[in-house]
Amino acid sequence: MQHSHIEKNIATNLAANLVADSDSGSVTNLVTSLIDQSRLHCAQVLAIHNIDSIEFGHWLAIPNQQLLLVFRHQRCVAIDGYQLAA
Repeated sequence: MQHSHIEKNIATNLAANLVADSDSGSVTNLVTSLIDQSRLHCAQVLAIHNIDSIEFGHWLAIPNQQLLLVFRHQRCVAIDGYQLAA
């Protein structure tokens, strides 16, 4: 339980520091800051900023940006773009 509380505080603090970026429409800066963060932390930050995401497998998709956060051992290691199939 304590670990979850700490993760939530970290996510809240990071989100507070990034409000200016997301308010100006710079979701890319917000997403880029998630590299090396935990999967839970990434999902919390996106939720705080009302950015829709879908969790599956080793990825966290951000559909409106066509981005995938790639995770290894529950840490974000890369951000990839994708295109919708025709």
